Amino acid sequence: MDDTIDFDLTMPLPTEDKQERLKEDCKKIAELFEASATAMFQGRDGLIFHLEFDDAAKFGKFAEYLRANGLLRIDRIQTKSDKVH
Repeated sequence: MDDTIDFDLTMPLPTEDKQERLKEDCKKIAELFEASATAMFQGRDGLIFHLEFDDAAKFGKFAEYLRANGLLRIDRIQTKSDKVH
C-alpha cells in the first residue's frame, strides 16, 4: 500500500510574467513543509501545484497552516492512507 499523501491545489493561470515567481513560491512552501515530491503543471482549469508527503505528521502541519490562513475550507482531509487531518 502506498502511504504517501498527495495534495493538489489548482490555481488560476497567472500571466506569464508572474508564473516564475509563483513556481519559486511553491518550491519554498514545499521545502518548508518537507514535501517528499513536488510538481507544477498546467491543467485544464489552471496551474496545478502537486505535493506528496511521505509522513502524515508533515502533511498535518501543512493542512494546519492552510486552515490557519483561511486557505482550507473543509474540516477534514481524507488521505489515501485513510488518515484524517
